This record gives sequence, structure tokens and C-alpha cells, in this order.
Amino acid sequence: MLISRTWLEELLIDPQGGSLPGDDELGDAITSLGLEIEATTRYGEGLEVIIVGEVRSKSPHPKADRLGVVELFDGKETITVVCGAPNVPEPGGKVAFAPVGATLPGGLTLTAREVRGVKSHGMICSEQELEIGTDHDGILVLPSQWSAGERLVDLVPGIVDTVFEVGITPNRPDALGHVGVARDLAVKLQRMLTVPPLAEPKLPPLPDLVTLEAPERCGRYYGFAFEGAHVKASPLATRVRLHRLGLRAINNVVDITNLVLMEWGQPLHAFDRGKLAEGRVVVRLAKAAEPMTTLDEQSIELRDEDLVIADAQEPVALAGVMGGLESGVTTGSVALLLEAAWFSPTEVRRTARHHGYQTDSSYRFERGVDYGPGLARAASRALGLIEKLTGARCIGRQVVEGTLPPVPRIVLRPDRVRMVLGMQVEDSECESILVGLGVEVDASDAAAWVCRPPSHRPDLTREEDLIEEVMRIHGLDELPAEPTMPTAHWESAATGLHEPAGNLSRLQQDDLVDAFAAQGLHEMVGLAFANPEKLARVHGADGIPEPVALTNPMRGGGDVLRTHLLPGMLDAGALNVARHGRSVRLFEVGRIYRWGDPVGGEGPTSAIDQQLPHEAVRAAILLVASRAGDDREPVEGRAAAGILLDALQYLGLSGSLAPAAPDEKGLAHLHPGIRATVQVGGVQVGSFGAVHPDLVEAWEIPEELAVIYGELAVDALPAPTPADFVALPRFPATNRDLSLDLAVEIPAADVVAALSDAAAQTDDASAEDPARLSAGDRGREPIQVVEDYRGKGVEEGRRALLLRLAYRAQQRSVTDTEVQALHDRIVQGALERLRTRDAAAQPR
Repeated sequence: MLISRTWLEELLIDPQGGSLPGDDELGDAITSLGLEIEATTRYGEGLEVIIVGEVRSKSPHPKADRLGVVELFDGKETITVVCGAPNVPEPGGKVAFAPVGATLPGGLTLTAREVRGVKSHGMICSEQELEIGTDHDGILVLPSQWSAGERLVDLVPGIVDTVFEVGITPNRPDALGHVGVARDLAVKLQRMLTVPPLAEPKLPPLPDLVTLEAPERCGRYYGFAFEGAHVKASPLATRVRLHRLGLRAINNVVDITNLVLMEWGQPLHAFDRGKLAEGRVVVRLAKAAEPMTTLDEQSIELRDEDLVIADAQEPVALAGVMGGLESGVTTGSVALLLEAAWFSPTEVRRTARHHGYQTDSSYRFERGVDYGPGLARAASRALGLIEKLTGARCIGRQVVEGTLPPVPRIVLRPDRVRMVLGMQVEDSECESILVGLGVEVDASDAAAWVCRPPSHRPDLTREEDLIEEVMRIHGLDELPAEPTMPTAHWESAATGLHEPAGNLSRLQQDDLVDAFAAQGLHEMVGLAFANPEKLARVHGADGIPEPVALTNPMRGGGDVLRTHLLPGMLDAGALNVARHGRSVRLFEVGRIYRWGDPVGGEGPTSAIDQQLPHEAVRAAILLVASRAGDDREPVEGRAAAGILLDALQYLGLSGSLAPAAPDEKGLAHLHPGIRATVQVGGVQVGSFGAVHPDLVEAWEIPEELAVIYGELAVDALPAPTPADFVALPRFPATNRDLSLDLAVEIPAADVVAALSDAAAQTDDASAEDPARLSAGDRGREPIQVVEDYRGKGVEEGRRALLLRLAYRAQQRSVTDTEVQALHDRIVQGALERLRTRDAAAQPR
């Protein structure tokens, strides 16, 4: 939503005569209200010098057929300007003039220069050159009643302006118009909200103008009939205001509906009444397969559940979404019918999604526009503007009503406001804030106020919503900073503190995010909606595990809830690979969904829980880079293994690796020969490996890149035990490299396990301060897999596995002699175990 500072200044009046805060302070104030400023753009800087020029004479250029020489009066003197526009007005006409020294928005600074022998002093400008419109076919011709020498910025508000791009959450449809934002600011900044003048004519009823046949879909419909309209271009001020907000000026009638849309957040629509059969409209459900052509010239086939605005014969608009082509207002329109209505948000959303539309109107209707005073005021505002700008006369109106939402009755306890916010807020301030926002407050019972929210705030339905309103206006920055007792992640024998079991998974998710980010991975948040075809590829022969299908998908291809994180991560990986040549290191912690056995548990929601799908939490990583590695780290299986094991260690869990069984379920997405599982305490909690080549090809990732995927089942992770802390080692470790000749069938994890077992059996605890396997200075593991080589110099079916073992003593430096003796015993013990599976295993 784009918000104009100039427009806000017109709506917010300071009783003391002060002006609004500066752009940065005003942006901070809007953000503090929960309406986050995403961008701030300043327009028109330097246009303060553009003035009104009066044409005194014009003549052809003596040396150029397409140029003319204009004698222009700038309020002080007559100067000569060379101009090539075809629409220079006759003497006495007014134009936008940029004198010598002016700098135009494009960066051009004007100087006196000679054009084909005639010296030109300045420039007569078009809308596009001043960046106040899109018209570049000719110069900007101004109203003849304006005086030469007047500054354009004094005559046209908004030429110099600041526009805030505000992120509006779906629960705040009232903030989709300037009046809504100004209402919040008026309470925050203690100003007076002054709405534009509203027309209040006494209009005769026209009982046949509107017929409502679908009252459950249309709660209220205003219809106004006009005669004698002159449809033409809008005044410059209107065109500039719309242009600053990203809207294209069309004609005065359509521009008025867009102006009121941006002012009140209320979509309106104007029909050419002369094109309506019998000059009336019918609000009804469409007939099955009924055709219609929309304003964007698209032919659509309607459903019998689509709400349409029809004339006596056929549909002329898709209610709440888009008007029809044949009934649109053009320069030849004389009789008009103005629509202002409230349509069911849910049904507008369904219709817009089905037909693939998201318009300014549907965006607001599906969030819930005002059905009460705001609707009436927007209609009155448009009525007055149409009469003023088109010369039309409103000859009557009709208002029909259907089913409207009930007005909630909310009990607000002032003491609970202070309890929830954790700070003192006086009753008088709470009441002043709520009343300023339009809430009706009955405070006759001091302990329990009865409140009724305004019709423009469909999001206010319970006590906590009103408390949030008080907090927004009072200010989050006013919350006191007080120390609180930290909560442990699990029960601690030392302190007795514990975390409720239901919160453990949430805390572990947060810790996993920190752990992956600390290792240089970038977090991604994928959509929960997935393409079933992509899921089928990932699950392979295992099949999709009972996906949760959506009856009304938000977008094409997102027909089910995801049952795996890999498709979304591959989408992101493929996109990044296509955009740049750098490595991709992503992680995501999120939920997957599937139907299955009913969810267990007891409590007040257990009956509902039985009908819900499973929502398992997964933590996944995706690494994509050259097989030879990049400037950071080689991307191979061991890199993923290290990331997952380090993440578990961050949680206080000790993980280990184990080979994956050839027929293991749930690993169809991984390469059959390059995959392994992650275990904690002998229980499998995850897996990792190279993504299956068929998937790499399906996602069009170059085959020369290594694609590694790993995941952890967060719900399967046990609660960690309190860590035992020991002092950091004071003495350095020494390393020994070991290269083994092994059969490819023996996993590296089994080799590490054999070395670890041999080290445990050879550890002489009775010797005084012996050297032993210990974490190295550059890693957390005493045994690291450094390289897995297969190729030239290695026999077919075998591989050369390079490992690095670290040795350290706790109280002294170790000697090469004792370390080598211990190393030899460990290697010999491991080889004895490995030779039971590969008789030819030996050091290289």
C-alpha cells in the first residue's frame, strides 16, 4: 500500500498549528502502529522552480519544420523558448515552464542554448518530463485562469511529495486507505482527523435501480444514477495524486473511483447506464457456463457460484473483482450508475482465485471492507466529486440490504490490560485510545467495559484484540525492561528448572536455526503448498504418504500440503544455480503434513485433534557446489555429515553415523550408493547423502555439480542431558594420517567406529597422564574422514580412505614415540575387526 505524505497532511490537522514530523519520524510513527514501512521514496525534489508560463505568441522555427518559437511570459518578462510539441496553446494559454537553471527529475540541468540559430531560454515541459504523469505526446497545458509566474507546487498538491510503501497485514483492511492510516496517526500523534467534504444531497428513491437476488452474498449495495455527465480528462491535481500512488489516470469518472479507493479503502465501480439493459442492475448468482468479457478484454466462463452484477439481460461485472468491458465508462458516456457495496469476503476470494484475478478491488473486498459508515461516506465522497468534476446531476439512489456480519460484543477488563501488557496504563488513556479508533465503549462498569468495534475493523473480535490496540497506540517502546528468570530447555538436576514437554520441540527448532546459521548456511522459508508431481518424484517408489489435498489452492501447482522439504529446497537451489555460479548452502526448519492415524492426546481440543493431519517437524540442509569444492569447503557427503552432527552437538546431543540399508524406506530421494543415517543413542533421527541423479536431472541442475541433502526429524530428537563442562585443553594435539585400502562396500562410518572401539580397548587408564584420542585443534571429532579416493592407482571395486586421528594428553605435551606406539595399536586393532568383512584391508 502506497501512502502519500501530502495526503496525510490534508487529513491530519494539529489544533496547535504545527506540521507533521519529518519523513523519518513519520515513518517511525507509522511503523510503531504495526504498519511497517518497507520503503520511502521522495518525489519532485527540484520542481519547486517550475512555474506557470503564458504564451504570448508562437511561430514556426525559421530553420526547422518540426520546431516552433514561443514567446513566453514568466510573470516578470517575456522570453524566447524553442519547442517541438504539437499542442502549444494559442496566445493567452498557460503551460508548465522550467526556467534556466532548473534541474529536471531525470538529472538534466537547463541552460540557455542555441537551437538551429534561435536561442532558447528554458523548457516547456510535459507530464513525463516532470515525472508527474505518463503523457509524453505533448506539453503540459495548464488551466487558463492560472496566473503567469505562479509556482506549480503551490497550485498542485503532491508534485513534491514523500510516498511510504507500507506493508499491510491481512487483518488490517482499514489501513488500505489513507483515512484508515490517518485515523491511527491521529490517535498516536494527538491530532484531529479531518475527512474531505462529503455530499449530502436529498435524493429521491429509485426503486427499480437495484435488485438484490443474493442477499447472503451482498450485505449492502448503494446505487446512484446520474445524468448529464461530461467524461474527460481529470484535473491535474487528481492525475498527479494517482500517479504518485502508481495508478494510471483514465478519465474523470474512473479516476474518481480510484481516488476514493485510495482515500477510504472502499472499491467503487461506475457503469455507463446507457449501456445497461433497462438502465438497472441485478445482484445475482451467475448461470453455469454464462459468458462474460471483463475490462481487461478477457473472456471468462462463469460458474453458478460466482456473484455477478447484471443488467436486465446479462452480467456486466464480476462482483467485487472486475467490471465488464461492454458497460465501462468512456468519453461518450452521459448517463452513469455508481456502485458502492459490501460483498462477502470469503466468496470474493474464491471467485478471484478461480478466475485468476487479483485486483485492487478483490484485494480489499476479500479482507473485509467497511459495511457501515465508511461505505456510506465513500459513496457520498464519490457522488460529490462526480457532480463537481463531470457536471453530472444525481437523479436518485437506491440502497438494498442483505446479510451483514454481526457486531461483536467484547468485554474489556482494564485490570487485564495492565496485567497482559505488564505496565501501568490509566483507564482514561485506554478509553481515549479505543474511542479514537472508533470503538464504542460503555464504561459504566469500571471493572468490565462493554465495547463494540467499528464496522471498518473486522479484526477486533475478542478482548486480546482491544488490548493490542491499546499497546499499539501507547507504544511498544514504553514496555519496561525488567529481568526475567531464564527457562532451561530441560530439567536440570542442579537448579530444578525445567521446560514443559510441549515446548521442547519449539526450543530445539530455534536452536537448530542458530546452529545451521552459525555454520554459514542461509535460511529459507518455503511455502507449505506443494506440487504433487514434484512430491511424487521425491518419494519415488515409496509413494506420497497420504498427502493433505487443498480444495481451493492459492496458486497453480500448490494442490497439496508438502510431505517433504526437498522439493522446495531443490526449487530454491536450482534458481540460485541458474542466477549465479556461487555455491548454495541452504537450510530450512519447517513442518511437513500427511494423513495417518488419528493424533492422540487428551484435553479440551482432543476431539478436534483426532480430525487433523500429522504435522511433523523437519530440519533440512541442501548443499550445491562443484564436486571439486569451491573457495570455502568441498561439498561432499562428509560436509553434510559434519553440519548435521555439529547441529546435534549444539543441542547437547551426541550423534553418530550408520550405513543405510539398501532397502531402507524413506530414502528414495538419495543416491543408493551415497547415503547414510544419523543416529542418537542408537535411534535413527535423520539421514543424508547425494540427491538421486534422476532428481538432479528433473530440476535441471548441471550434472557437474554435487547436490547433497540431509535432514533431521526434530520430533524424534530426545531431550538432551545437562552438559558436563571441562576445562579447555592447555596442550596441543598431534595428528596422524591413516590411508586404508578397503572394499567400497565398507562404509566410512564403520571404519571410524572400528578405530574408536580399538582406541577404547587400548586406552591405558592406569598409566600416568597417557596420550589418547582427543578432539583435534581444528575439529570437534578425534577421527576425521579427510578423503575418499577412487580412480587411477586404486584397484576397481576398492577405494583409498584417508583419515586423520588426533592425540592429546591433558597435562603435558606428548612425544612422537608414545603417540606412534598408541597409533599403531589402534590401527592394528581396527584392521583385525575390518578384515572380518574385507580380508585384503590394509594400510596404503
